Amino acid sequence: MTKPNDHLPAEEQEAIATEFRQELEAEHEERQQAQAERAQRARERRNARKTRQEALAEAEIKEKVRADFYKENGYKLYTDSAGRKHWLTPEEYTWRMAARAQRDSRRKTFEPSIWVRQKTVVMYGGAILLAVALGLFLVK
Repeated sequence: MTKPNDHLPAEEQEAIATEFRQELEAEHEERQQAQAERAQRARERRNARKTRQEALAEAEIKEKVRADFYKENGYKLYTDSAGRKHWLTPEEYTWRMAARAQRDSRRKTFEPSIWVRQKTVVMYGGAILLAVALGLFLVK
């Protein structure tokens, strides 16, 4: 069995070894760079998560202090028609509730007159009779 070194001159062997070593060093550098970038992204994710958690904790504290303050000062929690919650002074709350009651009473008071209801019943009855007559006509 022959050795690979027997077929190539010493200078060519050295050139191949040097070139291959440079390729390996370049690959090593790329791997180190990729690992450094992964580590940096992981640090950034940890920092972002920590920042979000701190912001949430701060918001919770502020919301609790706000609720306590408003309750101490007689504010009332009001939910508007869009579902948003507002803290209102007792005067504002009373005014809003009165406005809501007035608005609701206007909506509930609209009722069609007896004449309109009778006319609607007659129209539905006529449509039913027409449908029955057409059905009988088609059956014959």
